[in-house]
Amino acid sequence: MVRVPNGGGLEAMSAAGSLFPAQVPVSRGVGLTTLRSERSIALIRLVVVAAVAAIYVNSLGIRRALGPTAVVVLTLAALYGVTSLLALAGDQLPSYRMRFVTLVIDILLITLWVQSTGGARSEFWTLYLIVVVSAALRFRLAETLGVALGLTILHVSATIPSGIARSQLIYRPTVMLATGFAVGLLSYQRAEHRRERHDLEMLAESREFELGEERAEVERLRRVDLKRSEFVAIAAHEFRTPLAAIIGVMSTLKAHGTAIQADVREELIDGASSQAQRLARLVEDLLTVSRIDDGVLRLHLESVDARELVNDAERASGTTGRVDLRMHRVDKVVCDADAVVRVLTNLLDNAKKYSPEESRIAVEITRDELAIRFEVRDAGYGIGLKDREAVFQRFHRLSGTGKPGAGLGLYICRGLIEAQGGTIVADEAAEGGAAFRFTLPRRVAPADDARAGAVTGIAAASSTRL
Repeated sequence: MVRVPNGGGLEAMSAAGSLFPAQVPVSRGVGLTTLRSERSIALIRLVVVAAVAAIYVNSLGIRRALGPTAVVVLTLAALYGVTSLLALAGDQLPSYRMRFVTLVIDILLITLWVQSTGGARSEFWTLYLIVVVSAALRFRLAETLGVALGLTILHVSATIPSGIARSQLIYRPTVMLATGFAVGLLSYQRAEHRRERHDLEMLAESREFELGEERAEVERLRRVDLKRSEFVAIAAHEFRTPLAAIIGVMSTLKAHGTAIQADVREELIDGASSQAQRLARLVEDLLTVSRIDDGVLRLHLESVDARELVNDAERASGTTGRVDLRMHRVDKVVCDADAVVRVLTNLLDNAKKYSPEESRIAVEITRDELAIRFEVRDAGYGIGLKDREAVFQRFHRLSGTGKPGAGLGLYICRGLIEAQGGTIVADEAAEGGAAFRFTLPRRVAPADDARAGAVTGIAAASSTRL
């Protein structure tokens, strides 16, 4: 199938689903090209009218008197040329109907002009060739040949009664048809080249976009690999310390167990037990991170006392006696108790780690119509603005602190809180230290027989969010 040159003609008709589509604003390259072609045709039309008028008025090689019909036709052609040029001054693309009408008017004016300037003897029959060229700029090859054939039949029919010479009867139709074929073929090739160039540009843009995505993915994988390598190194270091302590205690007890005093032996066993618990917590952190990443956290909703949550976290973090608890109209909290205790434990442990020894840690629990709000504040040196979001990323650790850790605690906190439909943020405390705030949605305590369903729903929701 032959394509429409310059995106005009039958392609516009087919795309609009109507023979005469309404005018539409030019918003794409094809429409802009078509509009430029129409403006060029309008400008050529006006230039040709001016040239014909100058040639005929000055009688350059013609030597005929200007009849009244010719004057009228020339005047109409001039007015028509100016009007068509002004009509295309905006950004509105002429409809297919309008382009067809202007083509018919061009043919009509040229025919009247040829008839008024000698008919078969008029030298201005060559103006039909300009009409053929304008058709090639608007339509496909087949339509251009159709216009050339139609003009040939029209001209021959109009000039035969005037006694056109046989040589002219052969020469003129041949020139018209040859012109129609030549310019139509050139216009078709030009449209094909334009289409191929457009396709290549689109392909290049697509490839550039894909290349950008691949580069971004490579960079993401590089960062992930770097973080993983960093995590492996940190985890290896974290594992090495408790394992070395446990192995050392076991070796000492095996070699000198009977010679060691009872109180010393008990102290060594307590130290090994503490290191084993530290190792167990690290393993549990790694398993929790894996569950968060895979979206398979299993949460158990129940109604628990808010004060008990804080007390359990104090004991687990070793901050008993350092916490100032304030509760405002909060008694029971519907949540996964183990998950919330673990979050509070991590936050209290961080507050202890990054605050001066024996400084106070403030814990405040409030509520509103929608949520229960927990806040943990310390008296440390706080968290910089640029790190307040980054601290919740996996493996991220504050630089320059010299504090041990794998950079998983706050990442786990966010995963556990978001799995329950809450949020957690880092901020600056009024005292100048760090403040961590998290919320839990207010829920009705689940009945015993419906509790399993609530657990399943939360697990599914956590899988979706995480």
